[in-house]
Amino acid sequence: MRTVNIFSSYKQENRFTNGLVALLELSTKVTPHFATSFLNGLLNLDPDGEICTFRVLKRIEGAADAELCGKGFCIRVETKIWSSSLTGGQVRRRLRELHGCKKKIKRLVLLTPDDSNSEYIKQFCDLRPRRILHLEWRRVYDFLKQHQNDLGPVFAEIVDQFLALIHDTVFEQDIVGAILVVAFGDKSGDSETYLTEIADGEPGWTSFNTPQKYSGLDGTGRKLMLYDKTRMAITAVGEIKQVRKTNRYRAFPWTNYFAPGSLHVLAEPIPVKRIRKLDGFEYLGKCQNACWKVTQEEYRELTGQAR
Repeated sequence: MRTVNIFSSYKQENRFTNGLVALLELSTKVTPHFATSFLNGLLNLDPDGEICTFRVLKRIEGAADAELCGKGFCIRVETKIWSSSLTGGQVRRRLRELHGCKKKIKRLVLLTPDDSNSEYIKQFCDLRPRRILHLEWRRVYDFLKQHQNDLGPVFAEIVDQFLALIHDTVFEQDIVGAILVVAFGDKSGDSETYLTEIADGEPGWTSFNTPQKYSGLDGTGRKLMLYDKTRMAITAVGEIKQVRKTNRYRAFPWTNYFAPGSLHVLAEPIPVKRIRKLDGFEYLGKCQNACWKVTQEEYRELTGQAR
């Protein structure tokens, strides 16, 4: 029985795993180079020989989402389509399962929307630096888009449909963080000096307190973007490592801790004019809403990465 089928009705992230592995397997019917260039270009893996088996979910030891194997290598994939959804226990289980594999080269690939350079992802890769690799969905998307016409029009159309699924589900729905509208002052930092304090790494900026817990920041690894009401721009961005209710300040009981060294002042502040061009952000800074969730695609628009 086939475990990889492009028409399989897996739910949520398993559907994405199945789609990607199905595309890689289909490509081998034309040439083995597409799949091997995927491994080499995105994971810096150059295994000896071609990929011989492609498997998704069923018939895999443990519960890895996918497996790509050749004569001397085994690559297992753990897939997430939402940021900040990996857990240490889960990654350790996958490592234990992979340890029993007899192949010479063994790798666990964490395929998620998260930033590979974030402290959130580094904590998992540091468990076994030579065995665990992280791969962003954005890099997968860019690779497929760049090479979708390499294997003819039928393959190109299938890839195009998969790209639309990634874009519409991952990039336009996954929350990368939040914009927090702040009136800087006595309770939130001096408006004249806070940027210099952040740039100088002042210890007072290891965290930021808020009046409530915001769902756009409740997953570790998400970005907190500080919008300065006076400057009418996003002026600083940091990665949230942890959110806890500390009651440090009566009116601001929730403490959002930054990953060490992640809070930085933007060389070019993001002006309100650009922010309000996004759908649903037209009233940012004009209304009482202090926290605005930002998706992967919206963040790329704000930071000028969108093409």
